[in-house]
Amino acid sequence: MPHTSLPAQPAWDLPEPAGTRVGIRSGLPPVVRVCGEIDAQSAPQLRDDLLLVLRQHGPRLELDLRDVTFLDCAGVNVLLTTRRRARLEDGWVRVIQASSRARQTILLLGLAEVLGLGHAR
Repeated sequence: MPHTSLPAQPAWDLPEPAGTRVGIRSGLPPVVRVCGEIDAQSAPQLRDDLLLVLRQHGPRLELDLRDVTFLDCAGVNVLLTTRRRARLEDGWVRVIQASSRARQTILLLGLAEVLGLGHAR
């Protein structure tokens, strides 16, 4: 599946092409909205995108996964890699919203607390 990265935008204005899409809403902390499948094919680009957001916006990041349709172990590894990088810089990564599929995967793996699933701002 193709992966489309979007520049930072003040609102959620995501295009319609198939594949994983990423939108950034600037703020403190920035919110990254991921749409589509997070799998072995899309994970490397998503990892690069999230690490770039950390470099550009600082080590605190909120993830909105409400439009994630699939999340496998490669996708979970991206989330954990991003969290690890943020923590090295005294930051954090929180999943503030998740689709039922993404939530189920995170809960099944016992990572809800690690990923701050559902923590309010």
